[in-house]
Amino acid sequence: MTQSMDTQRPGDARLSVRTLLVFSLPALPIAMMHIPVGAIIPGFYAKHTTVTLTAIGVIFLVSRIFDAVIDPAIGYLSDRTTSRFGKRKPWVAAGAAIAVVAIYVLFTPPPSAGPAYLLAASMALYLGWTVLEIPYRAWSGELTRHYADRSRISVYIAVMGSLGAIVFMGVSLLPVFKDSEIGPDTLKAMAIVVMVLLPSLVALTLARIPEGRFVASTRSSALAAIGSLGRNGPMQNFSAAFIFGGLASGVFTAVFFIYVDSYLGIGGKFTTVYVANAFANVVAMPLWNWIIRRVGQHRALALSWLSMGMLQLLVLLVRPGAGAFLPMMAFALAYGVGEAATKAAPYALVGDVVDYEILRSGVNRAGSYFAFLTLVAKLNFAIGGGVAFLLLGLVGYRVGHANGAGQTAGFLAIFVGLPIILYLLAAAVVWRFPLDERRQEVIRRRIEQRAARADVPAPVR
Repeated sequence: MTQSMDTQRPGDARLSVRTLLVFSLPALPIAMMHIPVGAIIPGFYAKHTTVTLTAIGVIFLVSRIFDAVIDPAIGYLSDRTTSRFGKRKPWVAAGAAIAVVAIYVLFTPPPSAGPAYLLAASMALYLGWTVLEIPYRAWSGELTRHYADRSRISVYIAVMGSLGAIVFMGVSLLPVFKDSEIGPDTLKAMAIVVMVLLPSLVALTLARIPEGRFVASTRSSALAAIGSLGRNGPMQNFSAAFIFGGLASGVFTAVFFIYVDSYLGIGGKFTTVYVANAFANVVAMPLWNWIIRRVGQHRALALSWLSMGMLQLLVLLVRPGAGAFLPMMAFALAYGVGEAATKAAPYALVGDVVDYEILRSGVNRAGSYFAFLTLVAKLNFAIGGGVAFLLLGLVGYRVGHANGAGQTAGFLAIFVGLPIILYLLAAAVVWRFPLDERRQEVIRRRIEQRAARADVPAPVR
């Protein structure tokens, strides 16, 4: 088998550490874009612009409808792309270019910015994300078809994402700012950091990492790709679980900044709490990688969602005021450990689902399937966040103002109760995911045998 760079060591199926590090680098600035949109931008626009909470909820929903249109298209087109630079790389480069411009516009709104500004800036950033992230994730699934190595790729990407969170939030801790509260000046500085790192790290990965092997397959229509989702049993199981877990995260993430800032009254400590959470993600990754090797990717994911649901109850014990900081730090660390597997396992599982589809239908739909995953993830945050803000409006909760007992109880029911129910449902569903390491190994070997019979190069292990 021919080998590019050091994607494989001779006689070894494992990807080299160097390959894993370089390939995962773009995840750092990608995370620096994702984090504020879910956790900071809604509360920031509510506080520093003319956009109301209700309008923010509607914009979350409308902008994701735009995503619903373009995500499958980008995945399908990247599967069918043929160029001297490969299938995935041209899309990754184009997405990074779009995102660099959009991130600055979204992060630096004038005080007079209204709903139209937020909607246009959000849609531009979502377009950049889609064009960049879907082909990048499909590329990750084609670097290897080995169960263990796929987990390693996802773990490295997840670690880079958590480091991205630390770098992003660390900007506000620089001594040039009077405090760590995220205001217009700090958000602008964060945007500049992303604008430097994103094109630089994407360019390095594009230059140094080969695309892997795209298994030769018959072509099919876009409608057939969509229809295959309904005929792929493992994908149906995973999708149901991912929707429940993602909606829970969408609610929690969208309201978390308001919880720390408006409810607890320690908004100036939000950055420190968030960095602690991201640090716990990084530290916990080796533990979850060990758990994955022992119980499998899907059961590790179930345990992660279960722990997140149970830990959510702890926020009910935290009382507003300056004394809330230490309990919130403890919660952030524990929650960061619990959620770490959700940053890695889903993408490895979809890679296995893609292999199942290749064996089932003879068609490689990696781009389309990762597009579906990305779309669902975005919809989860949009719907979860949008519904959360709409519900906050219905119970009469006001950010930055005094709230009565009824409004506060409603706020806590939305922030705590709703995610717990959804996390428990997600854990119960994914526990029964049908592809474990043994079954995936059988699928991989049959794909290689089919490739050999067709007299085409076998996929990279």
